[in-house]
Amino acid sequence: MHMSESKALCHPSSVDSLSTSAATEDHVSMGGWAARKALRVIEHVEQVLAIELLAACQGIEFLRPLKTTTPLEKVYDLVRSVVRPWIKDRFMAPDIEAAHRLLLDQKVWEVAAPYIEKYRMEHIPESRPLSPTAFSLESLRKNSATIPESDDL
Repeated sequence: MHMSESKALCHPSSVDSLSTSAATEDHVSMGGWAARKALRVIEHVEQVLAIELLAACQGIEFLRPLKTTTPLEKVYDLVRSVVRPWIKDRFMAPDIEAAHRLLLDQKVWEVAAPYIEKYRMEHIPESRPLSPTAFSLESLRKNSATIPESDDL
């Protein structure tokens, strides 16, 4: 439901603007209404992220005894500290709210953040956009003392 409602809320507010005083007045701003709709969409996204977090942890559960990366194990442990795995069906609203609270309180970020910069530094080449031209020039620099002029390429 959150996704369908969010799609409807993303309908431009400006289409609801009606002219006033026989079109002699300025354009009616719908900014306030647009902001309220945007806030509601953000609230929906938070709920969807909480559900995705729970689904990811349950997916890890299915692959045990295998382990994932250290950062993901830390996030998994955090989530499992407030939500137990699903063994059988149960009412999920309290679990979704608990995961949502972890996101709102930035607990997931606190657990994952220390690993992000380390990962970025270890994988710098993977993080750069791939440019065939840059790649070609880079390999030429490694294999040649001089770089040919562009006409020679």
